[in-house]
Amino acid sequence: MFAMKITLKDQKLALSQNIKAQRKMQGVSQEKLALLANIDRSYMSEVERCLANPSIEALVRIGNALKTTPSELLKIEGD
Repeated sequence: MFAMKITLKDQKLALSQNIKAQRKMQGVSQEKLALLANIDRSYMSEVERCLANPSIEALVRIGNALKTTPSELLKIEGD
């Protein structure tokens, strides 16, 4: 059973932190990640700054570019 309520703000923050952490761990610039994911660089910046709500398609593209899954990108600390 799901015990805690997750807010959109919490989820967006976790997503942005996870993308940034994965990107930095792999030594990939934001521009390179956007290129690999076939996403506009400014949109990638908005995702990392919690200003955009990426679609499932965008999450899959970003996950593939980072060699991970959308579920890993959406993971909230403690899950």
